[in-house]
Amino acid sequence: MTIIEDVWKSLEDDSKYETGTCILKRRLEPLSSCDVFLGYEKPVNRRMLLLRISFSNTPEIESLPRSKGFEVMAVSFPEDDEDHATLELILTDSRFNDIFTNLVQDVVDNITAQKNEKSMIKAFIERLVKWQQFLDRYGQEGLGDEAQRGLYGELWFMRKYLIPILGINKAIDAWKGPARKAQDFQFSDCAVEVKTTISKQHQKMNIASERQLDDTGLASLFLQHLSLMESSGSGETLNDIVEDIRKTIADEPAASQKMEDSLFDAGYLNAQAHRYNKTGYNVRYSSIFRVNEGFPRITERDLANGVGDVHYSINVSECMHYAVTESDFTMFITEKKDGY
Repeated sequence: MTIIEDVWKSLEDDSKYETGTCILKRRLEPLSSCDVFLGYEKPVNRRMLLLRISFSNTPEIESLPRSKGFEVMAVSFPEDDEDHATLELILTDSRFNDIFTNLVQDVVDNITAQKNEKSMIKAFIERLVKWQQFLDRYGQEGLGDEAQRGLYGELWFMRKYLIPILGINKAIDAWKGPARKAQDFQFSDCAVEVKTTISKQHQKMNIASERQLDDTGLASLFLQHLSLMESSGSGETLNDIVEDIRKTIADEPAASQKMEDSLFDAGYLNAQAHRYNKTGYNVRYSSIFRVNEGFPRITERDLANGVGDVHYSINVSECMHYAVTESDFTMFITEKKDGY
C-alpha cells in the first residue's frame, strides 16, 4: 500500500466526522511552492487532490482536463482568503480507485519538483492531460489481448537485440512504438517493425497503415515476426518481461524513467498489472525480414490520390524469401551502433 493510499484510508476512517458535508484534508510536501493536500469528502466518500494557489494563477476552466474517472475544478473554500483559490482533482468513479492512486502519485511527483507556483500549475495540467489520453484510450480495463501480445513482442525484441548491442540508453531511445511512430524501433538510419502472431497455420501479420512498411528515407527497414504460443499458467507473462527489463536497467536512472514513461504511453500501468498475470508466452519461432523492393506490402506510392488509412495483412509464408539470419541481423545492428 502506498503512502497516498494510507492517507486516504486514514481520512476515510477518521472519527471526527459526524454529520453534514465536509472535506477532511492532510497536507503533503510542506516545502513545495504551493500547499498540496490529499482530501476526502464525506459523506459522498470522494477522494481528491487539492492545490491551494494564488487566485491570480487560477487557470481558465476550459484548460482543465476531464476524463473517465476524474474531473478538475477551481473552487474557493472558506479557508481560502480573497487572494487564493483551490484546484480540486476529484475521483468521480470508485471503480478507478487504484488507477487514481497512481495518477495522484504521478501528479504529486511532477508538481513538487517544480520551482514556482506557475510551473507547478503547468505541470499539474500537463500530467492530467497525459492521464486523460491514457484513460480515454485504455479505460479501467487496460490492454486487450492483442495489445498485450504486441507490447510483449516489442519488449522481447528490445531485450534480445537492442539492449545487448546498442546499450541500455540507446535501446530505450530507439523504442518509438509507444509514441505512435510509423515503426516500433528507429535508430541511426534504419527502422524495425515488430509483429506477433498466435495462429498455428497460415499465419498472417496485420499491417496498420501504408507507412508501416514504407522504407522511404531509410537506409534499411526490417520486419521482426514472432510466432507465439499462449498458455495459462506457464510461459513468460507481460509482467515478467517488464520486470526483467526493469532489473536490467535499474542502475541507469534516466533510462529507467524514460522506460516507465514509454510503458505508460504504451498503455502499461502498474495498477492494472494483475490483469496480465494469466497469460504466458512461449516463442515458437522468430523470423527477421528485410523489407525492400518486391516485398509484399502497400505504401503511399501505391495509392491513388485521396486513399489513406490502409489496413491489410501479409502471409508470413510469402515473406520467407526476404528472411535474414539472426547473425547477419546482429552484425548489422553492431555496425550501426557507432553511428547512432
